[in-house]
Amino acid sequence: MTTSSTIARWKHWPALRPAAFLVAALAVIGLSAYGSQRLWRENGLRALQAINEPRVELIANAVHAEVNRQDHLPVVLALDSDVHSALRSPPDGARLGRVSQKLQRIISEADTRALYVIGLNGTVLAAASSDPSETFVGRNLTDRSYFVKAIESGRSSYLGVEPVSNRVRYYLTEAIRDTALLGVAVVRIEFDALEATWERGGERVLVTDADGVVFLASDPVFKYRVMQGAKSKHLATESAPPNYPESLTRPVDLTVLEQHGSNAIVRVKNGAEDVTYLYQTLPLPEYGWTIHRFADLAAVETDERDGAIIGAAISALIISLLLYLVQRQRALLAARRAGAQLQTQVSERTRELRDANALLQTEVDERRRTEARLRATQNELVQAGKLAALGQMSAAIAHEVNQPLAAIRTFMASTKIYLQRGDSRQVIKNLDLIDGLAERMANITTHLKAFARKSEPGRPEQVEVARAVEGALFLVESQIKAAGVRLNRAIEPGLRVSGYAVQLEQVLVNLIANALDAVADVKEPAIGIEVRGTQDTVRIRIADNGPGIPPEVIERIFDPFMTTKPIGKGLGLGLSITYGIVQDFRGHMHAENRAGGGAELIVELPRLILEATVQKAVHA
Repeated sequence: MTTSSTIARWKHWPALRPAAFLVAALAVIGLSAYGSQRLWRENGLRALQAINEPRVELIANAVHAEVNRQDHLPVVLALDSDVHSALRSPPDGARLGRVSQKLQRIISEADTRALYVIGLNGTVLAAASSDPSETFVGRNLTDRSYFVKAIESGRSSYLGVEPVSNRVRYYLTEAIRDTALLGVAVVRIEFDALEATWERGGERVLVTDADGVVFLASDPVFKYRVMQGAKSKHLATESAPPNYPESLTRPVDLTVLEQHGSNAIVRVKNGAEDVTYLYQTLPLPEYGWTIHRFADLAAVETDERDGAIIGAAISALIISLLLYLVQRQRALLAARRAGAQLQTQVSERTRELRDANALLQTEVDERRRTEARLRATQNELVQAGKLAALGQMSAAIAHEVNQPLAAIRTFMASTKIYLQRGDSRQVIKNLDLIDGLAERMANITTHLKAFARKSEPGRPEQVEVARAVEGALFLVESQIKAAGVRLNRAIEPGLRVSGYAVQLEQVLVNLIANALDAVADVKEPAIGIEVRGTQDTVRIRIADNGPGIPPEVIERIFDPFMTTKPIGKGLGLGLSITYGIVQDFRGHMHAENRAGGGAELIVELPRLILEATVQKAVHA
């Protein structure tokens, strides 16, 4: 009987072997996925904790900064001579009004919400608020605990809901003393800006007071709720418990799921919503408060899922490798045949790839040649633009050269007369004048030769923007004078960019020439040139008071052959060439219509910061 059963089992074993192997493989894959999932989850939690800790510190620093920048104001008021004088004398409306004006100036400069001075009888004598609708003067604050505490011990603090506005306020007070107690100075601190910043930034932050009540929250739903176990020591300067709305002070439904050192995995339930977070607290003992930050675990859950997938994939790969080794001997012949077939396919594919690579190399060479031709064409267009600009300026330049020539003839004639008279002093004076005029003509021709020189690609140089502006204005100065255009300049010195000085001059000459064309028919033509620098950008603005740019073409004004001038007045290439040069400078350029009439073209170039300038700024 036993022998027969054994024989029967062995007969069925070949049929059961695949099923057993499948069950074992699934078990191994499941265990590997679980172990890898846990490992990746722990790594993800550690990474999230490393990110969460500095974020909590930043939030704490923001709270500190908001309080610290204002906590000295009551002390300053308590020492102020005008405040002492107003409190020592009988109530004087004019004097107290001046004190209120001083308080208004202080809150404007310190960005404070409210400051006020309270007399010994609890009446507010002078006050200022950032909200013009608030009225403090004449209000009796005898029942305020912070006033009572300040009278008793010299100073106090109070955190709670202000009865009038029903909003959270933090009050710091200081007793005003001379030879005797005169009154109390109060600063009111609000945290609305902090809460708004947290909400906009997607932070999940709660701040609780010494009783564990949430008084600051990035999500208003949790405001005035109670955090269990978040109580801390009350400050000695606090004078009374906060008067939060009792209907809202219910506990936050928070359940700790896991503890990870100072952090914890918690589940927070809010109505129907049930969310899991990484939870961290940071006490602020100087105020008796505690910061609570909740970090979203979506990234950790993603890591956990990826870990499970990777673990399962690795174990499946290992099992597949083992299966391959078991079947290797059986499939050796088939593998050899498949290898031969694969070798044939690889050879064919290699040949196809070689042909494709040869074709691709041909296309790359053609693209390079095309790029070189385009670059040469661009340089020719740039040169043509410069020559066109010189052609437009030729009449004015001739006038500029003819004036010194005429003056030189006049001085030469008078010099001959002075020589005949033997007046050597006047002769020397005339020769000096002639020398100055000749130097001016040389400057004009030298600058024109440099501007007309064909630009060749080379190593970029340091270009001083102010000098380039002066060079461009030197070329178009005669046109500006001839057109009677008022020129307004606001140029910040010392700004540098990387590029080519002649090309930057051409950009400026083109833009100024366009501005001159725009104001040709204006009664009182004016052009403005402004150069300003930021930390990493140089901004050049050329503005005019002409008719402006039609809205339907302002987006296409830099396209080739796009022009708003009459036929025969231009080909529409000037701004296109200028735009290309600005792009070569790695900059940007755009056009706008001015609100008061006219148009402006703005060029923004990367600022070149010299190492010596950086070191000087660091040492400063």
